Amino acid sequence: MGVPESNWWADPMVWLGLLQGGSIWLVMAIYLSVPAAWISLACGGLIGFFLYLVALGYEDYRFAKATVWGVVINTALSSFSALFAFIR
Repeated sequence: MGVPESNWWADPMVWLGLLQGGSIWLVMAIYLSVPAAWISLACGGLIGFFLYLVALGYEDYRFAKATVWGVVINTALSSFSALFAFIR
């Protein structure tokens, strides 16, 4: 008898992995500026990498998948900031 699976939206670790990239970009955009928030890619990628390793260490594959999506969200937002900073 295993532990019953809960929904993904009820798992706080999934929310941590999913929102880590966007929240890093948002904090940098608020406190620095939107054009300067492109640097959040380095921070979000590094933090996401270590969260991914933690998720794999605990064999929480749903958390690992959400962390990858969080890094993808961070990449999209920081790419928007880079376009805004370097192309305008």
